[in-house]
Amino acid sequence: VSATPDLIADFHALEAVVEAQPEGVRAEIAHGTYLMSPRPKLAHGATQVKLGKLLDQQFGTRAEGMIAPGWLFVAEPEVRSEIAFSRVIPDLAGWKQSGSGWPDPNENPIMLVPDWVAEILSPSTESFDRGPKKDAYGLMGVGWLWLVDPERRIVEAFVNVKGRMTTGPRSKAGEHFTAPPFESLALRLEDLFL
Repeated sequence: VSATPDLIADFHALEAVVEAQPEGVRAEIAHGTYLMSPRPKLAHGATQVKLGKLLDQQFGTRAEGMIAPGWLFVAEPEVRSEIAFSRVIPDLAGWKQSGSGWPDPNENPIMLVPDWVAEILSPSTESFDRGPKKDAYGLMGVGWLWLVDPERRIVEAFVNVKGRMTTGPRSKAGEHFTAPPFESLALRLEDLFL
């Protein structure tokens, strides 16, 4: 989709709607589609914390024995990309230490596109996460996307190939999950879900 003046104006109008929401309301734009979603259930939040902790312990900037480059993991950052007509809030995002540095800690929304994101699926947002939001991540240049489903106890990985998120490894409860960019993690799904 080329950025015509009308599309850019529509995106800016949607951004004004997002910015007008009271604090604590989760409103997002993904590939030009607006969504206001409810707060997630307990299983969602627990999975989000467990995954973030596991990744940060093994790959974070201060992980013991970590040889550069390290990763910076953030829960629910707001990321903006005019190229993808998006202002999204991934459940978890990771930036690999590189020449471009880390996101500015005082910037909101963040303009530096994450290298990796994870979405913890909820029944109310699954179609948005699998549709416009996944497309937006591809267009933004996110390298890897993980979809984590606490209800079905499944994790799916996607890799960005020329601006499109293509299917990668998939594992279910009772299996180990290994996927880029954290292949050495060999995640036991029992450690992830309640």
